[in-house]
Amino acid sequence: MTLFIRNITLLVLSIVLLSCKGQVKDKKKLLMKQEVIEPNKIPVPENGFSSGLMDKDGTIWFTSNGSGIYQFDGKTFKNYTMKDGLSSNQVFSIVSDHKNNIWFGTQYGLVKYNRQQFEHIPLPYQDTTTGWISTVYPTLSPNAAYALATDNNNNLWIGTGGAGTYCYDGKIFKSYLTEIGQKQEDSLYHNWIPFIRKDNKGNMWFASMTHGGVNQFDGEVFTQYLIKDGLSDSQVRTIYCDKSGKIWMGFNGNRNSGLTVYDGKSFKTYSVEDGLCNKRIRAIFEDKNGNLWLGADLGNLCLFDGQKFSEFNYNGQTFSEVLFIFSDLEDNIWFGGANGIWKYDGEIVTDMTRKNK
Repeated sequence: MTLFIRNITLLVLSIVLLSCKGQVKDKKKLLMKQEVIEPNKIPVPENGFSSGLMDKDGTIWFTSNGSGIYQFDGKTFKNYTMKDGLSSNQVFSIVSDHKNNIWFGTQYGLVKYNRQQFEHIPLPYQDTTTGWISTVYPTLSPNAAYALATDNNNNLWIGTGGAGTYCYDGKIFKSYLTEIGQKQEDSLYHNWIPFIRKDNKGNMWFASMTHGGVNQFDGEVFTQYLIKDGLSDSQVRTIYCDKSGKIWMGFNGNRNSGLTVYDGKSFKTYSVEDGLCNKRIRAIFEDKNGNLWLGADLGNLCLFDGQKFSEFNYNGQTFSEVLFIFSDLEDNIWFGGANGIWKYDGEIVTDMTRKNK
């Protein structure tokens, strides 16, 4: 009888131990699953991030100043560099086309990514031996693709650092806007196009940093707008078209520049005297509530509700050096630049990066 009781006791203890072990294993599995689902943090590149995009699939892409590109599928980040096929780890711009290819503008021209491999497409070569680059803009290159956009005819437009803009149909490059703006010391123009935007009507807009103002292309004719036409400055850095069709322009911050808007008939400028947080605007974005988000490279992220300007503040934190702003399929707002990348869901700001120690 004593032996029977001892055996029963041992059996009960074994069942309890096995049950506990099973719970521990299940808990470990759950923890492992949570660790996989939790998004990775991108290490901030030494020179920060340059641009961002959500493609047609909802995948989010970021380009960086020296560390290649980053792909975010909603769970994890993946980094692509020259070892994966990029022509350069210095990537300035990004756009997706009608075939869902992703195009990157790099220091050494174009890179096309068809979701399987990278293809390097150099721009038409421009001679740089005249010395204007080393004298005026030593960081620029007319053989680099600083700005990218697609038009309604599925052409790719490329803004360069000194050779104007190209229209690329997949086979041939056509050159435009080479002789506008201010001549350099070698008596040539070297027009730098840092940004291109398509408006709601399909017109293409081109910013010029070499005092060429802003140029509109309706598919047939280019129309140039300068200070005499209503711009606050001739060095245009970024362009944005809001839901109503108004064109907003940010400038390099010189002279009387501010935030200029064009309604199709006339220009209006908001200055620092009007409450503008910073006149050196690098990024403009309209959220679902109609607020304008303004990023500055020498100032903090700012909001404009149509009446007043205010710095964006989250629990006492402000965000500086913001170079790009966009939204995802769930209307989360993503912004970033030199200091990292953040996601804002309307209530909480989440830092998507880890800072290098």
